Amino acid sequence: MPELRFRDLAISQIKVFIRAYEEGFFTLYRDSGIWSEELIIEGYHQAALRLSQQIFENIKLYLGDKKVLGRKVKNSWLEFSFSLDQRLITVYFSENKDDKIRWIESIGIDRKPIIF
Repeated sequence: MPELRFRDLAISQIKVFIRAYEEGFFTLYRDSGIWSEELIIEGYHQAALRLSQQIFENIKLYLGDKKVLGRKVKNSWLEFSFSLDQRLITVYFSENKDDKIRWIESIGIDRKPIIF
């Protein structure tokens, strides 16, 4: 089993996505006049934390195996995609088979649009 390591770029891409997810709902519900405004915002904050955790867990699940089925060669990196809660997550990674390390280089998250 290879050891998974995340580059700073990949971690920051997940954090930026989660922050944008939270801010979208915060902007939508702040000063809405709804009596449960704070509960709604807190609910979306908790949902963002769960989503972040699910992204990391699924990356570890799919890329933690010795062989990654469904991967594609993309320039100098390998690419693997999976769906999570109707979002397409594309993970770009590299491997150092001698050291048994798999580097998560970059992550693309196809955002699910918020429909008003």
